[in-house]
Amino acid sequence: MNRLTSKIQYKNFETGEFVEEKKRSFEELIEVIEQFPWERERDRIVIDLTNPSITIEGNNNDYLKLAVYFNRKFVLHYIDDQQILFDKSFVDIRDSYKYLEKYFTGTFDKSEFKKQNTWLIKNVQHFVSQDFRYTVTTDSIRKYLWSTSALNLIFSVVIIFIFLFKNELPLNYIALFFIFLFMLFLGGGINLILFFNYYSYCKDKILIMSKGNDVFYYGHKTSPVKYNKKDILQFTTIKSRSHRSPIADFAIIKIEFKDGTIIKIPNLLVDDFNLGHKLFQYRKIKKGGFPYINT
Repeated sequence: MNRLTSKIQYKNFETGEFVEEKKRSFEELIEVIEQFPWERERDRIVIDLTNPSITIEGNNNDYLKLAVYFNRKFVLHYIDDQQILFDKSFVDIRDSYKYLEKYFTGTFDKSEFKKQNTWLIKNVQHFVSQDFRYTVTTDSIRKYLWSTSALNLIFSVVIIFIFLFKNELPLNYIALFFIFLFMLFLGGGINLILFFNYYSYCKDKILIMSKGNDVFYYGHKTSPVKYNKKDILQFTTIKSRSHRSPIADFAIIKIEFKDGTIIKIPNLLVDDFNLGHKLFQYRKIKKGGFPYINT
């Protein structure tokens, strides 16, 4: 019988977060299922594809996940190589074992499963493992500038075009002064100041953090420092309070530890909402102001 990779997910984990990932036989998998704290993990959860569960990775880019379900039932979620989702629920968890065994022997048949019409949703993200390593990349820079500054920068280009190419609008020092002010405060100049401030601060840094793991790492890519969430006193999100501000999407997360240690993480490295989600158990403070990192 095949040995397949299986992995465990608990209720406070985020999408793509798993532990104890390794190859197991069918018998070893059953032992893991029997020892899993299903009732404790079921308490106060919202049923979703990321839930207390055990996921098995197939050999054909497919996955089978045994998870808690509505009305104290259990469910097998199967996602095929086309990323189409199928479900089958059970009152008794042991009724799922025969399907799990067929999955290990290569005789699994999805015909008894109900197809879910979720083609607009990326279901596979709930089955594939993520490493939760956050660094500054060319792709992340492009997406960040587009989300935080694209509109203002476009306005700047339009204004400059009007002044430079309209002969009936003679340039003078006063006009240039107002163009400069526009660029600085409304047209993207202040956005670029904050962007380069964030970039210079975190271009060589890495954050390794997931929601369910108390241990995380932050610092230089070659030697990040190890931290423990249990040592956190509070964290503060610093960003403009006005949604109409040209810098409304720039933010800094300041994490304060009980021993006085403070670390600052700009949202160029990781989205501030996403980071707050990982720190949901700790006191959160929202602070308005200019989100500039003093180094």
